[in-house]
Amino acid sequence: MSFSRRQVLARYRTVIRVFSRYGFGYLVAQVGLPDLPGVRVETGPGGGRGERLRAALQELGPAFVKLGQMLSIRSDLLPADIVHSLEKLQDQVDPVPFAAIRAVVEEELGGRLEERFAWVSPEPLAAASLGQVHAARLPDGAEVVLKVQRPGVAEQVGLDLHLLQSLAELIYRRTRWGRRLQLPAVAREFAAMLWAELDYLREGQNAERFRNNFKGDPLAYFPTVYWDLTTARLLTLERVGGLRVTDRQGLRAAGIEPSAVAQRLAGAMFQMAMRDGFFHADPHPGNLFVGDDGRIIFVDMGMVGELTLAMRESVVEYVVGVVSGDPDRVVEAILQMGVLGRPGNRVALRREAERLQRKYGEIPLKQIEVGAALREVMDLARRYEIGFPTGYAVLLKAMTTLEAVALQIDPDATLVGLASPYAEELMRRQLDPRRLLRRLGREVSETGRQLVRIPRQVSRLLTLLEEGEFRLPLDHTGLEPSLNRLSAIANRLAIAMILASLIIGTALVAARSETSVLQRYQIADAGFLLIGAVGLWLIWSILNPRRF
Repeated sequence: MSFSRRQVLARYRTVIRVFSRYGFGYLVAQVGLPDLPGVRVETGPGGGRGERLRAALQELGPAFVKLGQMLSIRSDLLPADIVHSLEKLQDQVDPVPFAAIRAVVEEELGGRLEERFAWVSPEPLAAASLGQVHAARLPDGAEVVLKVQRPGVAEQVGLDLHLLQSLAELIYRRTRWGRRLQLPAVAREFAAMLWAELDYLREGQNAERFRNNFKGDPLAYFPTVYWDLTTARLLTLERVGGLRVTDRQGLRAAGIEPSAVAQRLAGAMFQMAMRDGFFHADPHPGNLFVGDDGRIIFVDMGMVGELTLAMRESVVEYVVGVVSGDPDRVVEAILQMGVLGRPGNRVALRREAERLQRKYGEIPLKQIEVGAALREVMDLARRYEIGFPTGYAVLLKAMTTLEAVALQIDPDATLVGLASPYAEELMRRQLDPRRLLRRLGREVSETGRQLVRIPRQVSRLLTLLEEGEFRLPLDHTGLEPSLNRLSAIANRLAIAMILASLIIGTALVAARSETSVLQRYQIADAGFLLIGAVGLWLIWSILNPRRF
């Protein structure tokens, strides 16, 4: 997808104008963005920076709203006040007229709407920035929902992603905080997530994968995908009935205990994350229903998270370390999860881990807010510049949302209490002899591979030494002032040696010259005057080292 220079500049002007109007003009100046005609940096309104940032993103449209939502899960990158404000971003917009929706559906299916559907509701069930949902009925009477991409949204998102990537590269080059946050990588990660969310074929694949993972499971249900009526811009799913997961009165009227619903929801989410490594990343009340049989019905599978086996094992290690009161194990788990940005902070990190354990060790399990505790861990990671893969941040957001929903379902529920059976199972699995043997086997295999490589690496090193091509790179960051000082000292020594030579030379000339006495003393006087001037300058430079 390519864009003209005129399109990019017009959008660039809009973005800079909006951000400056909301009080972020100082960032424009700090980054050194080029001036453009028609762009004026303004002071902007008052209020907290988080709220102003949220309002600016909301005004700029779908891509920026999604950017804010993605950043709201990265509490390892941003301060808590900004994250808290971005969590309030609402992805709700006015619906597109039904005629435009009809045109998209007919274009995607290659025929008139009436040829494929017996009925389609002109009123949307939901309208978001990327698409909207309509109820429909197939000719055989099956009730379905159509998720239709808003016309022109892909082009708008593509332009904004192009602009965001360019700005991220610029800020990375010109600011320290841009480098610390690794903004180009964040921009690429965001672009991949947003393009995936715009691809309804992928969302259909997500739904199918969840459905297979929970086939016959009493905890959760996922709707069927109608693949013959699904394209990149149109997703057709089975329409499932059910009560909203937070409708406590309706649940009790249906003979379903809210506490049991909270337990099933927690169980389903923990199985997704820790058993399958593939979980629903946005379990808010609008995406959760309860069927007649008590199963949790999940909808909207556009946002998902994934954890590799190694990532899941790191999470288990962290949980085991916290439960067993082992700060060293906690630190090792944190380091396994991410990358320590600043070397030499392991001791301080261990002290922080001990502090957190003391703090939460004194609180009864039922009173622990898991979301707050996890946010503290992510804040710790931000302060110590520990970079986490996105999967962990998405898991944190999902668990925090899950805790809030569970409290709405059952005010007496706690995520710790709901998770206890699954945490105990995780610990049992961690200590299972067969699991330990498999892990030992992997470690032995990896050690064997490393041992096999050692002779070849040693041989290569000796060859480089013999050929005189061995190079040892040194990081001399921070040595410039010392090197400059040494250079100044060497310069002064050289000048002093030259000065001494001039004194001796002038004296010899004055004593042994065959010219007349008058000429002899004129030469000596000139030489001594020169020597005196250089000597005075040398003394002045020593007394004023910054000038030399």
